[in-house]
Amino acid sequence: MDTVNDRHIGLFRKSLILLNFVAVIYNAFLFLFITKYIVVNGLSHSLIESIGSIPRSPGYTFFASVGSFSILLMVMYFRIDLEERHRVSKDLLTFIEMILMMAILYLLYDCYNGIILFVFADIIYNARDNKYWLWFLGISFGMLLLSNYSLISTIMKMPSLDVYIRFMPRATGVSISFFRSFIDSLNMVLFILFLITYLITSLDEQSHIKEELDMVSQVNTELNSYVALTEKIAEDRERKRIAREIHDTLGHALTGIAAGVDACIVLIDSDVDRTKQQLKIVSGVIREGIGDVRRSLNKLRPGALEDRTLKDAIIKMIDEYRELSKLNISLYYEWDYIDFDNTKEDILFRMIQESITNSLRHGHAKNVEINLFNTEQCYYIIIQDDGIGSEHITYGYGLKQMKERLAMIGGSVEYIGDQGFRTMAMIPKVKGEDKNDKSTNSR
Repeated sequence: MDTVNDRHIGLFRKSLILLNFVAVIYNAFLFLFITKYIVVNGLSHSLIESIGSIPRSPGYTFFASVGSFSILLMVMYFRIDLEERHRVSKDLLTFIEMILMMAILYLLYDCYNGIILFVFADIIYNARDNKYWLWFLGISFGMLLLSNYSLISTIMKMPSLDVYIRFMPRATGVSISFFRSFIDSLNMVLFILFLITYLITSLDEQSHIKEELDMVSQVNTELNSYVALTEKIAEDRERKRIAREIHDTLGHALTGIAAGVDACIVLIDSDVDRTKQQLKIVSGVIREGIGDVRRSLNKLRPGALEDRTLKDAIIKMIDEYRELSKLNISLYYEWDYIDFDNTKEDILFRMIQESITNSLRHGHAKNVEINLFNTEQCYYIIIQDDGIGSEHITYGYGLKQMKERLAMIGGSVEYIGDQGFRTMAMIPKVKGEDKNDKSTNSR
């Protein structure tokens, strides 16, 4: 995440790299420069007497310390590449940094312990994915406490840079010591700023992660609520579908069965053969009704439409009503060249079926006219019976379902209850349905 704090961390880290590079070169150069000054002025014996040991070659000290620091910078710079591309362990790289840090301290005779803070900062910077980072920090902090020349010199003999500086002229020695102190102080300030900024950034990241987790939790809760609502809507929709299909199938079948049984009651005493024929028809209607119920529950088409065209299915249904109830039904069909999709055919068939059932069950009609018209803009269905009608139409389940079903295909329906009962439906045309439509056939 590229934030202001992240940019500040990067800036302080680069400043620490530059400052420590200058500090290592400066301190290593002091050994080289002051040693040359001492030799030129014939003060070598005094130096050896003051430090109590023979120092290493100042040239070796300079190049070895600068070279070790350069290797340390390379490890830091190529750390990510070494981890990702060459699969080098994070812990191993941190261990190498620690070894190079101790080497630089040794080569510079422990005259600059700011290198410990520098490596300390790099360990912190790369601590997020390092499981042993606390151990390394502990070791670095311990070395910082122990990296005191007075303490180290009691364990091993080594020259002190302060002793070298005393051989310089007073003004020059003061300037050299001031610049060394300035570098040490600036290194400490940059380290503290780096550490504070890193801690602030870590706290901000934790706070941001907590906010994101809370947001994820809230979204998850909302999704669960949405899923529950969706399931409820789907459940209600499925209940309506099943109720509608059972109403259409059982209502149609039971109405026909009731009419057929009534006819059998009338005929059984006078014409046994006709009664048997009527019972066979009733039996067929019952079987088809059972099949319709099964198909409805499995979201299949009406049985009459299984292997028939819409017109053939309507004619078959009309014949069944005629046989069962002696209802006189006439059909005017202008849809011979219309190619409806299955969903629309199902809806239109169920609507016509419901209208005939209502005419027989509620209107006690003797005659029903079914007119299916085709105009340029839309299709019309007009079903008129000579039943008792209704001045004030009460919308029962069947009429509501007709309205809902037609609305699914963009259609509308109107009911008129005087002079029998009339159902008038309008269904908009869809391009490609009418094979005789010139606009569809034109190329």
